[in-house]
Amino acid sequence: MFQTPQTRAAIADAAWAVALRLGTFGYAEISAELHVSLLRASAIVRAWEQDGACINVQRGVGRRNLYRVVAEFQRTREAGTGGSVPLNLWTAMRGLRSFTPTDLAAHSSTASVPVKLEAAQGYCQALLKAGYIKVERTAVPGRREAIYRLIRNTGPRPPRERRVRAVWDDNIGELVLLTGGVP
Repeated sequence: MFQTPQTRAAIADAAWAVALRLGTFGYAEISAELHVSLLRASAIVRAWEQDGACINVQRGVGRRNLYRVVAEFQRTREAGTGGSVPLNLWTAMRGLRSFTPTDLAAHSSTASVPVKLEAAQGYCQALLKAGYIKVERTAVPGRREAIYRLIRNTGPRPPRERRVRAVWDDNIGELVLLTGGVP
């Protein structure tokens, strides 16, 4: 069956409503509620997971994958487009030649996904530290904001800050990432 982008967006929005209502969900629940294939439901959920909108809470051999919506994404998605605050900020950065956090907040905000100045400032700081943007003009506290330029455009998906659990071993001077285990 041929689906238009509007139909796909409507299905994704309906799936999001199901995920929010259920709390913990799998592909089967999305598929059954929306009368879409398991393949389509899994594609929707995997896209959410990649965007950081949901997390896998059960994964393992012989077990089906179960997911839960990440609290900060419960209603930051823009109806019909799948937008989110990081996505909107990243898209604005990619389109502007140079920008301030105020510019980003203004260009990123929509009716259903308002972007606060603090969110734009935090995103700029994270990407500056990661080497995605550079300072074109330094800030003067209380007088003007810094102006930034995107220098590492890696594609349409927004880079996101992650918290990584690890153990520092003083014996060997090495950081060891924790795998498996419960966070």
